[in-house]
This record gives sequence, C-alpha cells and structure tokens, in this order.
Amino acid sequence: EVLNQPGETLKCAVPALAYTVQGNLLFAALSNLDPPTYQITYQTKTLFTAVFSRMMLGRRLAHSQWLALFLLFLGTVLVSDLKEARHRARA
Repeated sequence: EVLNQPGETLKCAVPALAYTVQGNLLFAALSNLDPPTYQITYQTKTLFTAVFSRMMLGRRLAHSQWLALFLLFLGTVLVSDLKEARHRARA
C-alpha cells in the first residue's frame, strides 16, 4: 500500500521527518541549556503554534483556550523573571 501510493506516502513522510528533526533538536537543546531555559523555550512552542494556527490557518480559539494560553504565557514570564532575579542575586 505504501509503494502503490507515493503521493500519500510523501504526505506522511514530511511531518515524520520534521518530527524526527524536532526530537533531535530537543535533545541537543536539553544538553546545552539549563533546565529553566529549556522549559521556557519548550512552553513557548505551544504559544507560537496557537498564534500561527490562528494567523495562517484562520482557526478560531475558544475563550477557554485563549485563557489557557494566557496562563501559559504568564507562567513562562514568571519563571523567566524568577530566573533573572536569582541570577542578579548571585552576581
């Protein structure tokens, strides 16, 4: 079935390749970043995905989804501010 429909196979191969590259990049980031920075970066991925799906695909988000994204953004900002405050306190 895979060989008989190469067009359909390519439709699945592109996201699979992107997912593989993303996984490898996540491991590289985890080995090179401190945990708070990695977590902040990882959480912003969700925010950017939601914003781009709204802008590029025209998808509508429910109020509860916007609230969840706002809370995620707020948590990301708070963690980054706490990290900065600790860094300044050590210096």
